[in-house]
Amino acid sequence: MNKIMAKLQRFGRIRQLHTIISRETIRPSSPTPPHLKTFNLSLLDQFAPDMHTPMVFFYRNYKNGDTNILKQSLSKCLTQYYPFAGRLPTPPALYINCNDEGVDFLEASNDRPLDDFINQNKQDKSIDQLFPYGLSCSARALSAKMLEVQLNHFADGGAAVAVSISHKLADGGTIINFIDHWATVNRCGSPKNPHFISSSTSNNIQVPKFDVVDVKEKDKVNYGTRIFEFSNSKLNELKNKVIAMGTPQMNPTRVEAVTALLFKHAVSAATTKSGSSKPSNLSIAVNLRKKFAENCPETAVGNLFTLAITKMTYSGEIKLNELIAEVRKGKMELEGVRDEQEAVQKLVNTFSTLRGDIYYTSSGCRVPYYEVDFGWGKPVEVSVRIPDVEEKTILMLDTPTGDGIRAFVHLPEEEIAILQKDKEFLTYVN
Repeated sequence: MNKIMAKLQRFGRIRQLHTIISRETIRPSSPTPPHLKTFNLSLLDQFAPDMHTPMVFFYRNYKNGDTNILKQSLSKCLTQYYPFAGRLPTPPALYINCNDEGVDFLEASNDRPLDDFINQNKQDKSIDQLFPYGLSCSARALSAKMLEVQLNHFADGGAAVAVSISHKLADGGTIINFIDHWATVNRCGSPKNPHFISSSTSNNIQVPKFDVVDVKEKDKVNYGTRIFEFSNSKLNELKNKVIAMGTPQMNPTRVEAVTALLFKHAVSAATTKSGSSKPSNLSIAVNLRKKFAENCPETAVGNLFTLAITKMTYSGEIKLNELIAEVRKGKMELEGVRDEQEAVQKLVNTFSTLRGDIYYTSSGCRVPYYEVDFGWGKPVEVSVRIPDVEEKTILMLDTPTGDGIRAFVHLPEEEIAILQKDKEFLTYVN
């Protein structure tokens, strides 16, 4: 009987159920003081896209009855991360109204086992149900809410904590600091408190608006996300290949090697689809916390990153060692950046000169996502949901076992299909 049910479910004849059990608004355990009611967005916050970043943490050993404790610890956490309980004004302004309106906390039951959602090589709409309101990532763009949370219970006793955080307030560094703070409070530990940097709204830079392009618009390009895994043994092969290429000779990092490989073959797929080459640009997110160390510790809140952009204007084959050399050169040019105003000015100047496609890449490798322990042990998997926007995007995380890299690649479906048949590229994919 179970085999028959499984077959019927596979063919869609029996609808798998995902049920919202409860909705609640979690507010800070202590009210935000009057002098902190306005949180000014920095120049880098203003530069960030007005959309949410969704992440989900999967746990096998969730303890039943922990829901109220999870809510209480979130409430305590929001006292420290008070802007997360606020709202962006409508129409959008250059600040967050820290009015303690709170965070939506949803609890859901899913009749599928946890394993149905992990170890995937393709992201489809099924993962969206794990996020608040059955998250359609495009629909969460331009939301006034800073943070939403959903606790998901699976049929086999596992659970997933999904968060959707406004990019206007948080980059990858802020997200991991917040999640780890919450988890530490939940297991009665001593968390590291956030550091807020005073930001003035007065500046002499006109920050351009980067509108989120919704794929539901007319004449849309259908984008998809695939997950490619690279084991450390394959990465060593790739690194040795780069080293053997000669001038300029280098010993690339794992992330440099994977980034270069993905960019090269994604550009090749785009060229194959269109039948001709065009200028392509590789954008790499660079953490500024260490560069502004005297004023900007690792626990600093906000968007504290910039982009190192490499322009590839020639039509010849991309050589991995030459590309990595250009990427390092672009990063070196950021070494002299002293403050956010200079960082944003460089970005504005660079974007004004770009032509062709931009491939946005970001690495969360070596970031301790797999150390986030709410008291149920470490997560068995951490996943990101790349929003449904028309932006060529590559996000990288460590594999759950730490023995490789998982790349979330978001490209037009036609280009994804070409990439999946690229024999040279697949040589390095598990």
